[in-house]
Order: sequence, then structure tokens, then C-alpha cells
Amino acid sequence: MPEARRFELAMSPHVSATATTRRVMTDVSIALLPALAAAVYFFGFRVLLLTGLSVVAAVLAELLCLRFMKKPVNIVLDGSAVVTGILLAYNVPPGVPWWLPVLGSAFAIVVAKQAFGGLGNNIVNPALLGRAFLMASFPVLMTAGWWAPLANGPAGNDSWDQSGIPSADLLEADVITGATPLNLLKQTYTWDTGATEALEGGDSEGAEALRRKASGVRAMLSSEQTRLSLFLGRVGGCIGETSALMLVLGALYLFARKVLEPRLPLFYLGAVALFGWLFGGPGFFQGDPLFHLLSGGVILGGFFMVTDMVTTPVTKTGRIIFGVGAGLLTMVIRRWGGYPEGCSYSILLMNLATPLIDRYTKPLAFGEVKKND
Repeated sequence: MPEARRFELAMSPHVSATATTRRVMTDVSIALLPALAAAVYFFGFRVLLLTGLSVVAAVLAELLCLRFMKKPVNIVLDGSAVVTGILLAYNVPPGVPWWLPVLGSAFAIVVAKQAFGGLGNNIVNPALLGRAFLMASFPVLMTAGWWAPLANGPAGNDSWDQSGIPSADLLEADVITGATPLNLLKQTYTWDTGATEALEGGDSEGAEALRRKASGVRAMLSSEQTRLSLFLGRVGGCIGETSALMLVLGALYLFARKVLEPRLPLFYLGAVALFGWLFGGPGFFQGDPLFHLLSGGVILGGFFMVTDMVTTPVTKTGRIIFGVGAGLLTMVIRRWGGYPEGCSYSILLMNLATPLIDRYTKPLAFGEVKKND
């Protein structure tokens, strides 16, 4: 008599997937390693210490939260805390005190993640909220820890002579020292405003001097040498955002592993380029879209934070809206905001809008007829 076969019964929908949270988080961690290698090359081994401490703090904070809430502690093995720790470290300058990324990671896990119920329930990206907390609490430390990267020497030199950014004789030394490309661009907007005010006050020579200075810096930032430095990573900035090349390599790995869905990063990066060209310069349609793409945290945010599965829309239309909205806000903050960079705050603001976006972009069920208003 043939052996009876057993069948498993389960409720619909019958959808299977090989991807697990641990596998996805492992892939993301692997994809972030090239950027870490570039940071070590340009800034020295201290970035390994900061990144390691950030990861350890994130894992320990999650473990303590799980024990306190009497949840299974093996949840910490899903790898999400490790990714949060890496991303938090990538969003701080290499010269910050060692305890700063530790505090930021702990805040990200406890307040932004576990306070809402853990992975899948958080409403904003934990690493970005941790960075926002550090910026609000320790603005001097978060903006004074820039190092000029040196390809063939120890990091920490304040001179920009070997940083990959062309020298600008028209700038005062204290403007160049410790600046980042976005800091310099932000300064040109101030000079433009000063030139307008000087002209209104009858000081035509002073206005011309300020305009000439701003024009010279913008020409420097748009030069081929500067673009190459931005692409390779030989510029001042946060630990993980300087080398666009290494971040793109990591993103290609995630695309190959089918972890990344291209809609969000492409529309975000496209929006940054479009609005950077539209109003990222001294006037409309005078901005340098390539500079705005390669500078700051746009590439890091576009591939590794805009694409967060938990805090971004699930609908196709919603993901387009999210990407374009985050790109627009990034450029609005860069151009008119108080900070030279707007990537992290733009993503956080769009995270808060995600439920509303999903609500109004929800597709009709099969056979459903849309009601007339």
C-alpha cells in the first residue's frame, strides 16, 4: 500500500521568499565595507575604532532593551543593530570624540527603534534620528571634527593642500582650513547676499569683490579635479560619505543580490540632480547637478537610507513621491537652510510622511471600482 503523503495547510496568500532579515542585513553590512575601507585609507585607522564602538553600542543597547522588555534576546542576531551602528558612524566626522557615536547609536536603538516596538515598527530611520540627535545636542563637535584626507600620510592635517581640492588664492586661510565642499558652497551664498547688500548700500567695489570671490569658489568646486576628488573620496566629510565610488560599488552589490529596488534611489538622485541644477547655484538653472550628487551624504543616503524598507512607502507610486520629495527637501535645505547639508533631515521628514503617502497611493483591489467623490 503506497505511503500516504502529508500536505501542509496554510492560509492565503501563498507567497514564499528566500530573503530573511538576517540575510538582507548581512548583505547591507557587506555593501558598506568598501566605503569603510576608503575611509581608513583617507582618514586613518581611527575610523575603525569609531565604527567598531558604534556597532558595539548599538548591539548592546538592543540587547539590554530586549531583556528589559522580556523579549527573546536572539532578535539581536538579525543584524539590524549592526547596520544601524555602521550607518550612525558613517554620519559623523572622523575627528569626533569616541563617545559621540556610542551615544548616537544607543539613542538610535533605544529611542528611534525599540521605543516603537523594534524592527518593523519604527517610524523613522534610527541611524538618521541618532545623527539628528547628535547635531542638535553637540553641534560644535559634529561640525568641528572635519579632517582633510591625505592619500599618503596620516589623517588629521588641517591643510587642504593635499586634499584633492584645488587651492584658491582668493580665499582667506581660515575659510579653507577644515572646510568641506558643501561648507564652501554655503559660504558662496553668503557672499552673494553680502554683494547684493553692499550694492544697495552704494559700495560697488565691495560688491564686486564678494561676487568675484563667490564666482571663484564655485568655479573651483565645479572643476574636473574637484569632481574627481569627490568621486574618489579625497575630500573632507563624514566617515562614510566621502567616496562616491565605493558607495556605488556597494550599491551594485545590493542590486546584484536583489536587495535594492531601483525606484527609490533613482528618483531621489534624479531629483537632487534636477533641483541642484534648478536652484543650487547663484541663480535659477545655474547649479552644478554633478557636484550636488557627489558631495555630502547624497550617495550614502540615496542607496543606504532612502531605501530603508521599514520607513519608506510600499506602493510603487508612493516610492516615486518619496524619492522626489526627499530630493527636493535636500536641495531646499542646502540652498536656504541653516545647514550646508540637507540629506538626513529630508529623509527624516519624508519618513514621517510615509503613512500618508501609502494611504493615498494604495492601489485598488482586484475588481474594486473607485468611488466617485
